[in-house]
Amino acid sequence: MLDDFHRYLVDHGVTLTELPRKESFAITKRWTSVFAVESDDLHETQGLKAIDKWLKTTDDQLILLFLSSRITAFPISENGGPCTAHRYTGRIIDLSAYNQLEFAVFPETYEWTLIHTHEDGAFGGPYFIRIERTPSTRDRTMP
Repeated sequence: MLDDFHRYLVDHGVTLTELPRKESFAITKRWTSVFAVESDDLHETQGLKAIDKWLKTTDDQLILLFLSSRITAFPISENGGPCTAHRYTGRIIDLSAYNQLEFAVFPETYEWTLIHTHEDGAFGGPYFIRIERTPSTRDRTMP
């Protein structure tokens, strides 16, 4: 499946460049602290609406993070190894046919994320989650 995914990306003008393990670990830790938590700042869109939001993004500094069962906030079952991060370079294309790989895509600013898991379709996924700070949460983060 992974080879097919890479072929699909290349055929559509996208390049994935695997990042070093230490950098992948740091990215995974930050992504988890931002998106694998309950917060009033996180606003989720599901299913076809999530795919539509992804296809309309204009960010060009993206990370693709292959998720693992080590991230307990999401029901991820297959990958017991560490998460691996890749730089995603190229156009925004529909990735929904590859949800079995269980991954997240997000800009380097961590303002939003698209998450595909094995639950796509049957349980409402994929998920597009955007951080939208409310006035009350902005006040709490100000010194």
